[in-house]
Amino acid sequence: MRVFILSTTLAAMFVVVTSSGGEAQDQKLDKSKKLTSNQMLMRDKLVHMNRVLEGITLDKFDQVEASGKMLRMISRATSWHIVNPTAQYKRISTNFQEQAADLERHAKEQNIEAATLDLVRMNITCTQCHQHLREVAARHK
Repeated sequence: MRVFILSTTLAAMFVVVTSSGGEAQDQKLDKSKKLTSNQMLMRDKLVHMNRVLEGITLDKFDQVEASGKMLRMISRATSWHIVNPTAQYKRISTNFQEQAADLERHAKEQNIEAATLDLVRMNITCTQCHQHLREVAARHK
């Protein structure tokens, strides 16, 4: 039963992630605008989150571990782009980096359940961070 629930959850996440990151999003981006370095990092983060999902789904633990490491490094690099980081941003960023380290460890251990939960936790943390940054930006308008 746990395997069925895990498989169903992974399949649903895969559909959501792959359908939201396709051409429609690229078409919305004005081709004349250049991406900022932070936007490029966020896109790289999305690529590696997708690679983690693919690796978990296909039992490619080396891929999960490598993408987990890249996600942790990208998160550190992204922190340099935040001019006045709030205490909440710092906490969220640290949480994400710790979750990425957990993902690496669980991939090394080939613990699919723990790695799947790490991915879910990381997705929640990303959402919280983006929501927080939108709220901060709205307060400064």
